[in-house]
Amino acid sequence: MKHVKRKVAIETFGCRLNLFESDGIMGQIMASDSYEITENPEQAEVFVVNTCTVTDQADQKNRQLIQKAHKKNPDAKIVVTGCYAQTDPEELRNLPGVALVVGNDRKAHLLELIESKLYTEARSSQSGEQRERSITPSISDSAFSAFGPSSVFAYGNVMPVGHTRAYLKIQDGCDRKCTYCKIPQARGSGISRSFEDVIEHARMLDERGVPEIVLTGVNLGWYKSSPGGESNEAGSKKRFGALVLAVLENLKRARLRLSSIEPCDVDEQLAELSTHARFCDFLHVPLQSGSREMLKRMRRTYNPVSFRKRLETVRKHNPDIFLGTDVITGFPGESEAHFQETVKLCQDLEMANIHAFPFSPRRGTLAAEMNDRPAQPVVRARMEILKNLKDSGYAAYASKFKGKVREAIVEKENEALTDNFLRLKFTPSPTVKRGEMRPFQIERLEGTVLYSIPL
Repeated sequence: MKHVKRKVAIETFGCRLNLFESDGIMGQIMASDSYEITENPEQAEVFVVNTCTVTDQADQKNRQLIQKAHKKNPDAKIVVTGCYAQTDPEELRNLPGVALVVGNDRKAHLLELIESKLYTEARSSQSGEQRERSITPSISDSAFSAFGPSSVFAYGNVMPVGHTRAYLKIQDGCDRKCTYCKIPQARGSGISRSFEDVIEHARMLDERGVPEIVLTGVNLGWYKSSPGGESNEAGSKKRFGALVLAVLENLKRARLRLSSIEPCDVDEQLAELSTHARFCDFLHVPLQSGSREMLKRMRRTYNPVSFRKRLETVRKHNPDIFLGTDVITGFPGESEAHFQETVKLCQDLEMANIHAFPFSPRRGTLAAEMNDRPAQPVVRARMEILKNLKDSGYAAYASKFKGKVREAIVEKENEALTDNFLRLKFTPSPTVKRGEMRPFQIERLEGTVLYSIPL
């Protein structure tokens, strides 16, 4: 008799760390004799939601998806993991349909926990009440101790699942104390993956034909690994610059992209590395505010002058690099003058992309207790200004490449991504295959859309 595998669907919110970890979980599922992946949550027996908690809006999206999934497929066991599951497990356990909540500290054991807590224990239960207890454990429940807190790097050499580019996790956690940020609660203290493991993983991805590798972590520039392990103890350590150089030197086909890098880690060495043939002409450097006063209130570790100098250093080495940033507006105490300082700095630095966020008070952070928040109509108006600045900045940057040829990865039947983060539209063709890297002639720019021809 043929063995029937249980169908598992996964939905991922948030950052590239979550995408990497979802790829790791899906790799475990594909290697399992008992489970298989389905892209249709309505057909799933188990529906995994890998959550984000960076803003209130993110929390709301998590809850809405869970409620919607339960309504459409009430028989599915909903398993919630990720950052929201780590910081607020009780909120999630109380949602209808949620059978299991697993924090980041045990996410790498997710498939084992599903089997143990949802099926093995359920079969041994003698009553509905016992079964209910068995499928709604606490994260700190001793029943979880059999699996123990897992290494945040226990996913191994993860391959991309369902997307063309690979995310490679080199670091997790953060020791900074930014007043608005909840992520240290969700990810813990900073820790780095073994130098040797990162190089081996990158080499494997390259050999298997992955066209682009994206280094990811909570705080990439804090990477430091003692030889032979992930320890951050005192002693000889490989730092971030040495790691990037080693990865680049081991790549024969793939290109390398950094997901995001803090301003204080943008230095002369990184500027020089950005000119390497396999380094994507792209840096995303969070600003948050162009006001010295606001940065102090946020407890950021730089000021507008140092931020400007560091990005100008990169531009001196690599004039064509795509520079993107994050900005928070509506932070407590932000005046119109403070906001205009942010706008001017972004304009001066010719930012090609701005991820703008309205301030979101997160429970347990210092900023949540701060007064003097700008009124919501003011915040909405500032968000609109930042959106327009983003569009004009991207258009100005993209226009420089009209008429030029640029290599790009085909991500969809009519869309490709260049190393300098230009999304190219083109007419679908049977000769253009998803996942391949090929040259494109950039023809024209309409608004913020670049049209091109595959060569």
